[in-house]
Amino acid sequence: MANVTRFKASPPPPPARRRGRLRIFMPTLGLLLVMGGVAVVWTVLSWRAGQEMDAWLQREADLGRTWSCPDRSIAGFPFRIEVTCTDATFTGTAQGQAVTGKVAKVHTVAQIYNPGHVIVEVESPLVVEAAGGDRIELDWQLGRASILGKPGAGLDRFSAELTEPRLTLTTSRTGAITVNAGLADFHIRRTPNRPAEDGAYDVASRITRATIPPLDSLIGSTSPTAADIVATITKAEPLAGRGLPTELERWRVAGGRMQVTSAMLSHGARRLDASGNVGLDDAHRPQGRLDVTVSGLDDLLARFGLSGRSSAIGGLIAGVLGGRPGGAQAADAPAEGAPPGPKGVVLPLRMDGGRVFLGPLPVATLLPLY
Repeated sequence: MANVTRFKASPPPPPARRRGRLRIFMPTLGLLLVMGGVAVVWTVLSWRAGQEMDAWLQREADLGRTWSCPDRSIAGFPFRIEVTCTDATFTGTAQGQAVTGKVAKVHTVAQIYNPGHVIVEVESPLVVEAAGGDRIELDWQLGRASILGKPGAGLDRFSAELTEPRLTLTTSRTGAITVNAGLADFHIRRTPNRPAEDGAYDVASRITRATIPPLDSLIGSTSPTAADIVATITKAEPLAGRGLPTELERWRVAGGRMQVTSAMLSHGARRLDASGNVGLDDAHRPQGRLDVTVSGLDDLLARFGLSGRSSAIGGLIAGVLGGRPGGAQAADAPAEGAPPGPKGVVLPLRMDGGRVFLGPLPVATLLPLY
């Protein structure tokens, strides 16, 4: 009998396991959870933004400045917090007079991942009117600001900029006076590598291509005006919102000082430069010293019949007032082959005891700032 090899039948393979429905929907559920978390965060931050605005409005009201935002909206979901206020108005007092004002629109934006950094855009015009009939109107092409940190001792950086600003001041005595500029900006930051207790902040500001009719009439020229300042202020609490008199008094009592690294005012080739240290005395008047460099006055002296004598006059002034000759300070570098610009005279300007001294000579009286 033939040998027959018997093979044992293999068991059938197990049925394929079905993928669970939960696994199929996991990506969708994860996305829903993320969006839900974002929605919760956005809701909380938008609520806090509304609360912060209400608290600021209350602080302003406590200081006598009442703001109204009749059309306020909060938007920007999911990644931004945007607060828009249209036709904002305010009432208050200035120099004992009731004033009212309004601005077209204020729009603030903050990212939900960095709510401490706020971008502000303001649409012109800003109009301020006093009960006596005086009026200030400020227009601009683009107005924006950037705030990093909290106003007061917690502020890290603040920048503001107005492009093509146009300021019109109307009073019963002078009529309407309009001042234009190409750019006006202001920057402040916490001074690097200084201890927090110093309260030190670096400040920089400039105005370019300004047209100031009263100054043009005084000098007899329509050249554009520019101004620039770089300084460090100690014991500062920027944008604390206490009101200027209250903040200045706090700063004075704390021993605050302003170290002016450089300050410049130019009108064509005429130029003033200054540096020094300034604070406030017990009577709330400026106190300190500035070294002021005056240059480019040849054409102005010519109006008084002193043409060609600026060097001699400058040397005489420097000798009498304790100043010294300075280097060339023309507003712009002279073209190649052109004669060198006029040399400046450095004059010591001292503020002490409510008086301004130019060298040893008293030249003006200082009034309290508040």
